[in-house]
Amino acid sequence: VYAYIDNIIIASRNIEEYLKYIEIVLNIFNKVYVYISVEKSFIAYPLIRLLSYIVNSEGVAKIDDRITIFKKLKFPNILKTLE
Repeated sequence: VYAYIDNIIIASRNIEEYLKYIEIVLNIFNKVYVYISVEKSFIAYPLIRLLSYIVNSEGVAKIDDRITIFKKLKFPNILKTLE
């Protein structure tokens, strides 16, 4: 049986805490025989975009580009221009 996990996000307030969390997660993976692909791993990014969120040292912020794009669309404001 194979299971694939797409994303594991580890966030912390500082680099020392971050490294501690990585060690904990890797130790847990080792105990349950879960392996990660080093080639596909990204470590210590200051900011990531995941789904409709941005995660960084400040916290988590919701973004939704689709709403922003829709709000920028210009719609005719008089019925005559629709004809």
